Amino acid sequence: MMKKKSLVLAAVMAACATSFAFATPQTQWNQGQWQLDLGAWNPKASVDSSNWAKDEWKGGQEDTDSKWDFQGGLGYGLSDKWALQYNYYGLKTKSDNNKSYKTDGDEHEVNLVYSINKNFAAYAGWNRIKNDLGGDANDTNNVAQIGLIAKAPLAKNLDFYAKGAVGTKKTTMWEAGLGYSITPDLDISAGYRYLNTKLADEGDNTLGALKDDANISYKGFIAGLSYRFGGGHKEAPAPEPVYTPEPTPAPVVETPVQKNDYYVESVHFGFDEDQPLPSERAKMDHFVQVAKANTNDTFKLVGNTDAKGSDAYNDDLSKRRVDNVAAYAESQGIPATQMQLDYKGKTDPVSTNDTDQGRADNRRVDIWQNH
Repeated sequence: MMKKKSLVLAAVMAACATSFAFATPQTQWNQGQWQLDLGAWNPKASVDSSNWAKDEWKGGQEDTDSKWDFQGGLGYGLSDKWALQYNYYGLKTKSDNNKSYKTDGDEHEVNLVYSINKNFAAYAGWNRIKNDLGGDANDTNNVAQIGLIAKAPLAKNLDFYAKGAVGTKKTTMWEAGLGYSITPDLDISAGYRYLNTKLADEGDNTLGALKDDANISYKGFIAGLSYRFGGGHKEAPAPEPVYTPEPTPAPVVETPVQKNDYYVESVHFGFDEDQPLPSERAKMDHFVQVAKANTNDTFKLVGNTDAKGSDAYNDDLSKRRVDNVAAYAESQGIPATQMQLDYKGKTDPVSTNDTDQGRADNRRVDIWQNH
């Protein structure tokens, strides 16, 4: 009976074979940006013992009681397309109905993540899972995994997310939930995760001479908080204001006051994206604040791209970028008559197009205040 109990305990540990960031999964990031994740999950394991060789072990489904465990993670944006992430998971559960078996282990996970676009990202990684069941029942699992993340907005500041993965040890995983952005750099999430993974091989004498390979399922609620800091794009230096002297008025003819353009912000975009990067929300909100405080001034929005792609494609892309920034401003109460829209495609770079950082600086919408 004790071997059966140890097998159920091992199930809880092995079930954590695949997972990704437990706070709202990100599909985009900035080069040099860090993300800190803190949260908890409530794991409960189930295993079908119908294939046990010993009659007294044929008890159908065996469960452990759930327990809230600490989770932590740290991610870093290697570029606007790639990120590296490390996650730690406490793997502890409680015994069910005063049974003697429970788990006391941990998991260390490393993933390399690739941003496909604003809605999807793919990842591949490695898990080191320590199965600590007490006594001699201590094993370590090494699992290779690949997965996909999907994310879509439901309302302002509210996202739906889902992700799935497959890995070695006959492991599969899915998770879905909701994430809410408190600020552009701070969000919370809550969801539900299901895992199914290999537990032991057919004929395993240590675990009771199994008649067939054994798998277990693992499921529970999960919640977390994510905070992003650092990174971002270097802002193009604001040009010196050009003061055009007023022309000498002709006799009896009154000359209107000359207005000048003053730099306000540059809103940046990902490669081939027409929606601003998530980190740029604060800049757009600043533009809205300035526009509301200066209702007699107009604001020029000028779209730009990097040098990749044809002239015609980049002209259209820069126009869409301007339109989306203007649409956000209108949704916040800025009238369309207060904005002048223009685009320059790839003809007005502020940095070199020979490096990733230079191209990132060029993917922008410049905002000028005509005052």
